[in-house]
Amino acid sequence: MQTVNAAYTSQTCPDPTCGYVHRDNRHGDVFHCRNPYWECNWQGHVDHVAAMNIKSRIKDREISRFTPYTEVKKILDERFLRRMQSRGIPTDDAATAHGPTPSEPQSLDTTVGGTHYAARMSPVPVVGTGETRRLGSEKKRSA
Repeated sequence: MQTVNAAYTSQTCPDPTCGYVHRDNRHGDVFHCRNPYWECNWQGHVDHVAAMNIKSRIKDREISRFTPYTEVKKILDERFLRRMQSRGIPTDDAATAHGPTPSEPQSLDTTVGGTHYAARMSPVPVVGTGETRRLGSEKKRSA
């Protein structure tokens, strides 16, 4: 019996030719590889995927049991970028291990009830701003 670092094991594609890591790969108990660079589409139960990745970590010389999860992510991303290069996929500044990065903000146009709305979306998602928490507490105060 051995102990290994389990960081990102349920978000990493277990296919040795892929290895794409992203939180969108996991949805509840279902794993579906969302690799934007080539058609992988590996699917399975997240526990099975994690077990396969844990088994492969036993002999991993770069990721030890005590490697910080941020460093694990960097190692996994670097491995994926090397796989991209071996497939002849360019890895310039416009691409990351998490998918193509749009150079221009995307616009979202929609019409609701006869009223036209236009919004510009940032190319980099803003996460963890606490906005949801603040909105929720404001709703409670006004109720």
